[in-house]
Amino acid sequence: MKDNEAIIFKPTHTPNQNWVKELDPRLMDSTLSTFTAPKNDKRVITLCRPFVVIPKTSYSSPVTLPLGLAYVAAVLDKAGYKTKIIDATGEQRPVKIKRSSNNLYNLQGLTSEEILEKIDPNTFIFGISLMFSSEWFAHRTLIEEIKKKYPKIIIVAGGEHSSSIPEYVLKNCPSIDYVIRGEGEFSMLEFSHNLFYGKNTSNIPGICFVDKENKFIDNGLSKRIQHIDKLPRPAWHLLKPENYFTNSFTIGLAKGKLRNMPILATRGCPYQCTFCSSPSMWTTRYLMRDPKEIVDEIEWLIKEYEANDFEFFDLTAIIKKSWILDFCDELKKRKINNITWQLPIGTRSEILDEETLKAIYDSGCAYICYAPESGSEKSLNIIKKRVKLDRLIESIKVAAKIGHTVKLNFIIGFPHETLIDCLKSVFFGIYCSFRFGIYDVNFAMFSPYPGSELFEKLKREKKLSIDDNYFRKLMAYQDVTQPHSYCERVSGRTIAILRFIGFSLCYIGIYITRPTRIYKLFKSFFRKEFFPSNLFEQRVFDFYVRLKLNKKAKKLIANN
Repeated sequence: MKDNEAIIFKPTHTPNQNWVKELDPRLMDSTLSTFTAPKNDKRVITLCRPFVVIPKTSYSSPVTLPLGLAYVAAVLDKAGYKTKIIDATGEQRPVKIKRSSNNLYNLQGLTSEEILEKIDPNTFIFGISLMFSSEWFAHRTLIEEIKKKYPKIIIVAGGEHSSSIPEYVLKNCPSIDYVIRGEGEFSMLEFSHNLFYGKNTSNIPGICFVDKENKFIDNGLSKRIQHIDKLPRPAWHLLKPENYFTNSFTIGLAKGKLRNMPILATRGCPYQCTFCSSPSMWTTRYLMRDPKEIVDEIEWLIKEYEANDFEFFDLTAIIKKSWILDFCDELKKRKINNITWQLPIGTRSEILDEETLKAIYDSGCAYICYAPESGSEKSLNIIKKRVKLDRLIESIKVAAKIGHTVKLNFIIGFPHETLIDCLKSVFFGIYCSFRFGIYDVNFAMFSPYPGSELFEKLKREKKLSIDDNYFRKLMAYQDVTQPHSYCERVSGRTIAILRFIGFSLCYIGIYITRPTRIYKLFKSFFRKEFFPSNLFEQRVFDFYVRLKLNKKAKKLIANN
């Protein structure tokens, strides 16, 4: 497998005028030597993954090590820049949940005050990862507080939120000096080099800013990095992986105390689902790493961090059958058989036939997430998902037979949908729960994410306005108490009811088909450390915590 092998579909939707089709052919070694740091320079580049913002009904959220930030840090570190990472979600032990000052949401991780205290006074550039638009209103306040305390720091924002709506981000939060769009490794390196040496930064690909005349300057997306196998491994030495092991943070399956590490085996996604913001970050080019390089990284993580479980954070993990079979063969060849690995984000059922499912199961795959998004053929065609339900059912059937732990993701309430379309998704999930005994299911309420085709359409039709209320609505995927709808024929209340019915009946089916899980749930629940393994158990845990907090609050009131 060549490291520059790519799968690309012809784009039918281009979220911006600066769509980039070509690859960046630069090699890592030569790039590092070109943009090396000044010698004996005490200035610091601080990178930050801020706190998690969750609904006030939630008291936990699955978080993992900041993989993208670790890649950027690795490149800067290799080039000689003094690089530090503030990981607001992983530096606490145990992690804390606090209610926001306006009582509208909860914050998981370090507070703004604690983040400010951790910023090195020698920080010259402060890079912040803004991934999820649902957190924007809280992260904006954090950035403003950083700028107020450290006015001379150059603040740079990256991540999918910033890449999708860079002009809005810069003008809504003037404390941000620059936005880097797309893959950040090369752009951040060149940008940092030019700033450190006092050179011009205005023409660097991927850089956006507002000039002195308040004009928005957009240099487009960064070119996709061609030789992704040549990138340095993530800078885990600048973080605290041990805290994630202790807190059992995972977005996949949590079985006891896993020493879980994230892996990125591919970059991008060739599909163009209308609800997805991926094209505005990655374009439609899909690059696969050499399976041998991935296994090399797994061996390194086992040696350095005693890792025993690996979550693949790929947008679409398996598209080419020969690639995944080569990966499984490589694990087998090296006799790496004491680990598990997971596909928690979503993968394609077309490739997961019996041969492939057997191969990944035998190599240690512990968790598969299918993301059909809809049980309606009509909806699947409209949202460009390219999923055939009969093929999906066959894949789930075989996966369950082999012994795979399976999750299904659905979205209900697309703008075009009728009540029948929504019901089809709910019934499909219920059918799979009772028929195949799947492990987990999620019914998300449709939310138009910035950069997606549907977001742009709704904005053009004036059915969506970008404000804090819009961003708060994006949290509805975690909170059934906040119903809303962008669907003309189905109300938010109806969607919320359908979600409740879907969750309830699916989990009845899930636990009836595998009754031993009920025993395991109660056994786990009364441990000192509870490991929720699906959404239902997560919500049970949240309810339990809420009861404890209410009891504690009543006691304090009574004593005072």
